[in-house]
Amino acid sequence: MKGKLLLISSIFIFLVLVSTVASTTQFTKIGSGSEPTIDASNVVWTNNGNIHVYNLTTKEDVIINSSVAFHPAISGNKLVWYDESTGVPKLAVYDLKTGARSDVTEDVDSYSVPAIYGNRIVWSANSGVYMRDISTSTQTRIADGNSPDIYDDMISYESGSAEDTPQIYVYNITTKQAVDVSQYGDNLASHICDDKVIWSDFYTRLGNIRMYDIAANQQIEVTTGDDMTGYDTGGSIDIDGDRIVYLKHNDLGSTDSGDVYVYNITTEKSKQLSSGNSAQTPVVSGNVVAWSDSGSIHIMSLETQV
Repeated sequence: MKGKLLLISSIFIFLVLVSTVASTTQFTKIGSGSEPTIDASNVVWTNNGNIHVYNLTTKEDVIINSSVAFHPAISGNKLVWYDESTGVPKLAVYDLKTGARSDVTEDVDSYSVPAIYGNRIVWSANSGVYMRDISTSTQTRIADGNSPDIYDDMISYESGSAEDTPQIYVYNITTKQAVDVSQYGDNLASHICDDKVIWSDFYTRLGNIRMYDIAANQQIEVTTGDDMTGYDTGGSIDIDGDRIVYLKHNDLGSTDSGDVYVYNITTEKSKQLSSGNSAQTPVVSGNVVAWSDSGSIHIMSLETQV
């Protein structure tokens, strides 16, 4: 009997070790830092105030010196980040092909977090949403609001007065019209891609993720549940194509870290990608997911995932 128990224990330990090795080989560490963002073949992040640009094809890591850089965003060869290297809040715009750099200082405050699509940059400052066309140097105040994101000619953002709970709006650049897509209050961290808008709902679902299909004029619950364990949360969500990545907290003490999950909009199924409850800021582009974990930048291919 003791021999059988020893054999079973040995098999269990072996399986645990194999599982651990398998899980750790699923992702690759590509550098050190935080706040990763991704577009096509480039992963961008910050480390010690500098910007890193890692090419997934060549595996080359290019460092752009900027002593106080935060919140990078990338679209094609255009890169933008929040910069305080001179002590004055500004947005730095950088062309990866030419190395040309310019700064946006008008209507930028210490809470400005940029997003970019093509030649258009959006951000918020002093409770206003702004858009700048890099190619024409034209800047416009879009609406009252915060935390904008942009895709093609659509801008999503959060807006609400002191008397009203925040709502998620989508602004059409061509028609100059905004539509409330959230239907509930206390919504945060919207992201937009194609005709889908996602956000975290803290009004009824403790941070669970909702999605609005603009084409179908329909709202969908991506994650569900209203208990106080394992709830999904807020600022760290992203969408590209039919995939959504997000963090799930495993304990109530976590506020900005958890495990990375990917949700497939077509199959309506989720899969856990990381463990340890220490991941932060997951992002997705095509078949690649990136996130930070304890000062390291990790990437994972989704070709064999959901």
